[in-house]
Amino acid sequence: MRRPYCLSLALFALALPPAMSHAEDKVQFNRDIRPIFSDTCFQCHGPDEKKRKAGLRLDTRDTAVKPSESGDIAIVPGKPAESEMVKRLETTDPDDVMPPSKLHKPITPAQLATVKKWIAQGAQYQRHWAFVKPERPPVPKLADIPLPDAHWKNNANGVGDWSANPVDAFLLKNMVAKGLVPSKEAAPETVIRRMALDLNGIPPTPGEVDAFVQSWKTNGPRAAVDKLADRLLASRVTASTWPCNGSTMRAMRTAMVSSPTPAARCGTGAIG
Repeated sequence: MRRPYCLSLALFALALPPAMSHAEDKVQFNRDIRPIFSDTCFQCHGPDEKKRKAGLRLDTRDTAVKPSESGDIAIVPGKPAESEMVKRLETTDPDDVMPPSKLHKPITPAQLATVKKWIAQGAQYQRHWAFVKPERPPVPKLADIPLPDAHWKNNANGVGDWSANPVDAFLLKNMVAKGLVPSKEAAPETVIRRMALDLNGIPPTPGEVDAFVQSWKTNGPRAAVDKLADRLLASRVTASTWPCNGSTMRAMRTAMVSSPTPAARCGTGAIG
């Protein structure tokens, strides 16, 4: 049976750290620079011609690397020290500092360092992500990651024996880069408690815990978790905790291999 879509999203969200680390050394405009410019620069130097100041437009490379009305060049690719924008971001002169103090949006030291690094790398722009065709990145191989535990090995999916999900390979790569290591596999008693609280909002009964522990020992952790997820999603408690709208339900029903399924039954009491 295919895993329910809403459960996959939930478990993936739970697996994410508070902030994804950027292990790559290359600064990317869409990922790293555009958010900074959108928050601190585009109000006066963006696409809105009526609000634009000093004839400077920073949302396109052609205009950002040309002299502004003052004759200064905001961004000199490869030379952050010669870029007028960097000088304005670093100055303490209240008349010259950017963004203006009246906007109450000062750039942070980390943001400034990112901008300078981006300019030093050539100040390459990217089209808005909505217009860029997504590309599937290669799954990092554990053999290329300095692992803290030597017994971890690659499996057919390119990740380790500790996981069968390729997403974890990306998480592991960033974790190791930050000096972190994955937690040890949780005990079955902990796993069922987490899943029950996440999906139903109430802890499991002692009988449910005993049954899950036995399934864990007999069928293996992954089979036990799959079976538990199906059961929890099929319950009316989950339907009231995770109410699904009509369009979501129709999409889930279409996606399921067989019907009715736990996901197809999710929310039936909520939508009528």
